[in-house]
Amino acid sequence: MSTLISVYATPEAETAGAVAAVIASLPASFTPATDPATAAPEVTAVAGHEGWTGRAAEAIRAGSRGVVVSDPAAEDPTALAQTAAASGAVVVLDQRWAGNPAIAASHDAARAVIAAAVADCVLLDSVAYGAPGDDPLALLAEHLAALLQTGVEPDGLRVIQRSGHGYTLVGKLANGAPAALQGITTASVPATATISFLTSAGRADITVPDPAAAWPAEIRSVTAEGATTLPTIYESAHRHSWRRIRQLLQAGESSTDLQQFAALTSLIARLND
Repeated sequence: MSTLISVYATPEAETAGAVAAVIASLPASFTPATDPATAAPEVTAVAGHEGWTGRAAEAIRAGSRGVVVSDPAAEDPTALAQTAAASGAVVVLDQRWAGNPAIAASHDAARAVIAAAVADCVLLDSVAYGAPGDDPLALLAEHLAALLQTGVEPDGLRVIQRSGHGYTLVGKLANGAPAALQGITTASVPATATISFLTSAGRADITVPDPAAAWPAEIRSVTAEGATTLPTIYESAHRHSWRRIRQLLQAGESSTDLQQFAALTSLIARLND
C-alpha cells in the first residue's frame, strides 16, 4: 500500500459524507484517486441509501481494499460481510451519531461514565431530532445505532406511537428501569441525539450533534460527588470514520462494523414485526 491511500467517492457519497473536505483535512493520509476507471482506488466511499451493501460489495470485487459507507440505511449486511471477509477488505460505517468519537467503544472515560450510570439508572430518556421531511424510520435507525454504540440495548422495546413526524418507543433496561425513546422531526432544533440516564444520585447526559455541525459532542455526569464534563473531542463522525479506516488498513486489521450493524437491523426487524 502506498503512503497516501487513494480514495474515490461516488457523487452521492460526497454529498452524504463530505468526503472531499474530510480527506483534505487528512493530507498525510489520503489522496484522490487519479483515474478510478483504470485503476481501483484503495478506498471507495459509497452512500448509504437503499442498496448500499450491494454497491459496497461491487467496490470490493473491483479491487478496493476498503469501503466507507456514509449514513447507512437499515439493510442486512450479511452478504457484504462475507464478501469483505473473503477479500480481506475493511468496511467502515460512517454513521450520523453512532460514528462520533465521543461514544466510540475505545473511549474508556465515556464507557466508565455510561457503565456507572446504567448500574444505578432509574430512567433512560433518549430523544433524536431530525429535520422536517426526514424519514422517521431512517431517523429511528440512526437513533438506535447511537444507543447501541453506547453499549445499551433496552429489553422489550416496542413502538407505542409512529407518524410522519416521529415516533415513541418504550422498553426497559436490564435492571428493570424504564426506557423511553422519542424521534421528532422539527426545524426548531438542530439534528441532535440525546441520551440521558437518570440515577438515584444524579444523572449522565450525552448530546451528539450531526456530523455537519460545527460543535462537538458532550458527555456530562452528575453524581453525589459533583458534576463532571468529559474533555471535548473536536472531531466529527465523518473524520473519525476516515481516521479509523486508515488505521485499520495500515495495521492490517478487520472491522466489526458490519457485525454490529447486523444487531441493529435485527432489532429494527423485531420492532416491525
